Amino acid sequence: MQPSHLISIREFCIHHQVEITFVETLASNGLIETTTIERAIYIEPDQLIRLEKFVRLNQDLSIHTDDLDIVSDLLDRVENLQQQVTQLRNRLVFYEPL
Repeated sequence: MQPSHLISIREFCIHHQVEITFVETLASNGLIETTTIERAIYIEPDQLIRLEKFVRLNQDLSIHTDDLDIVSDLLDRVENLQQQVTQLRNRLVFYEPL
């Protein structure tokens, strides 16, 4: 019995043509959160975008599953830096004379 708000890993893997072990490895490395119900593995919908990002990194850029945690950390840092730059630009605009 699948809860209506959860996404089946089995269906995800079939749709994206990846092995279930790929998703299990991501979960064991703490990159995504999974839920197990009656021996079936599910993810929350808010984890879907993150999981699809890892699939693209693995398939399109041939990044090994074990290295995805490093790439994820670097991408998070870049996003954080971009947010800081945006905040600083907004502050600069405030202080610039009109």
